Amino acid sequence: MSDPYQVNQPEDPTPPPGGTPPPGHGQQPGPQQPGYPQQPGYPQQGYPQQQGYPQQPGYPPQQPGYPQGAYPPAYAPDPPGKIMGIIGFVLAFVFAPAGIIVSALALSDSKKVGYDNVLGKWGLWLSIIFTAIGLLILVAYLVFFISMFGVMSTSTEWSTSV
Repeated sequence: MSDPYQVNQPEDPTPPPGGTPPPGHGQQPGPQQPGYPQQPGYPQQGYPQQQGYPQQPGYPPQQPGYPQGAYPPAYAPDPPGKIMGIIGFVLAFVFAPAGIIVSALALSDSKKVGYDNVLGKWGLWLSIIFTAIGLLILVAYLVFFISMFGVMSTSTEWSTSV
């Protein structure tokens, strides 16, 4: 297979149709061309031989210069529970009871592998606080309306009985 990036030059240099060839057409650059100084010869230095790993039985031969297993994985996977921790943190502000459940699951998954899931902890605590505040507001709302309806019901009975 040939090099796809190599410039294809014809084997038989023929002049272009309708004229004389340009100077140097079909010739290799070198000492025979006027106007170009002679290039000094560079010594060919080879690379030192690399010591390869010994051949393992049952494995194909190893290519020189490319040790097997030298490349790290393409990416490190996210620890389990990280995405659920983020979702639990967001749910703490949107719907706190669901934030408690999702954050608790995220912390449980993260704890199994030893990952410190900070967003899961924040999501759990904020969800608990917001749920408690929401329940307190609900209780206060119910007490207020029950007491108002209770006063109205007793006041209408009092006015009709007199």
